[in-house]
Amino acid sequence: MCRRSEPASTLCVSLERWATTFLSLPSLITVSLKYYTQVAVNTGKFQHQRYASDYQALVTKGRRRLKIRRNVLLWLTLLCCEVVIARPINVVTELFFPYQQLDANNLLTGYSVDVANELAAITGDELQIELLPWAVAYQTASTNPDTMIFSIGRTPEREPLFAWVGSIATETLYFWGLAQSGIVNSDTLSDFRQYRIAVVKEATTHQLLRANGFSSLYIMGGGDSNADEASRVNMLLKGRADIIIAAETAMLPALKKLKLPESFVQKVHRAKELDSELSIAFHKDSQPQLVARFQQALQKLKTSGRIQELKVKWGLK
Repeated sequence: MCRRSEPASTLCVSLERWATTFLSLPSLITVSLKYYTQVAVNTGKFQHQRYASDYQALVTKGRRRLKIRRNVLLWLTLLCCEVVIARPINVVTELFFPYQQLDANNLLTGYSVDVANELAAITGDELQIELLPWAVAYQTASTNPDTMIFSIGRTPEREPLFAWVGSIATETLYFWGLAQSGIVNSDTLSDFRQYRIAVVKEATTHQLLRANGFSSLYIMGGGDSNADEASRVNMLLKGRADIIIAAETAMLPALKKLKLPESFVQKVHRAKELDSELSIAFHKDSQPQLVARFQQALQKLKTSGRIQELKVKWGLK
């Protein structure tokens, strides 16, 4: 498979055209010279056969030079066209409803999984998706070139650490507490520093709250971070955390799964400070052409309206 990088593609096309012409040139010249040599001998223009032999030797030397030039031209063409051996792309992610979740057959599905698979169908790549705790997935994508990660919040802190394919959803987050917890609703983030807020290790919520001086965080790692929202509601019930952070699209299905009424929990803060653009990204030192073709594929999905169709399918606004 030959994929060209820009702007080398224009030069590559030109060289291919010249190569097509020159690859057949030595044989054309040889046929012509042989014909005119024979004509010259037959018509007496060569007074002695020795001259014809000398002339034929010159033809042979010319053929060798043309062959060398032909080979050089062929190598130039191959060098301009970067040869990419198709191989699976390593992808890391976490459980994160409704973006990445397990279905009844324990298979990974979800909005972001659908998007990634449709992108790969456009680019012709094969994805090998590995489900990991978020901190491990984040570390893996941060240290291994050509590794893809989703759904990753795009923040100023992370901007230089990844090569960004683009945003696929916007997450609207709230602080949630038990209805009988007595936690007072507030629009001020700092009012919640005293509470144990459950966060996934190295998620955007963890990084941003840590940067804002929150020291009483309940940091979920390992199995906790790959739990669904229902398990996190249970953290409130068991007193392991005072507040959990989630979007309505995740919280309401979790309550339904636990057979709890929506009134069982309450929103205590609209966490605008923690909102982020959920994105697909690669390690910052990944091949530029790899990132570029996924960027182009994502733009195609957005332009065609397919992204919106997938959002509707998964109950996203």
